Amino acid sequence: MGNGSRSRPAASRPLMNNNTIFVYYSAMKNITITLDEECAAWARVHAAGLNKSLSRFLGELLERTMRESREYDDAMRQYLAKSPSRLNDASAPYPRREDLHERTLLR
Repeated sequence: MGNGSRSRPAASRPLMNNNTIFVYYSAMKNITITLDEECAAWARVHAAGLNKSLSRFLGELLERTMRESREYDDAMRQYLAKSPSRLNDASAPYPRREDLHERTLLR
């Protein structure tokens, strides 16, 4: 390029359509998976119903599962990092089960 800027690799150059939306591609890894025929057929139909390729559908499904797993692990770590606390004053007895689960309004 004549303006002194470096050229980007083809995979990361922005692509433009009529609305001038910039799209950047990151490196993707191709993998092979094996599915039974019924599962593969369902996945193809489901992906088509979402107007997505099977590859995109499975990729987004795995990304969502990975994100949810990380969020769960983070929440678990945050909960377990809290120090234990007492349920009552050391000299007071615990409340009776009947008092904790009072349901006179439902009877």
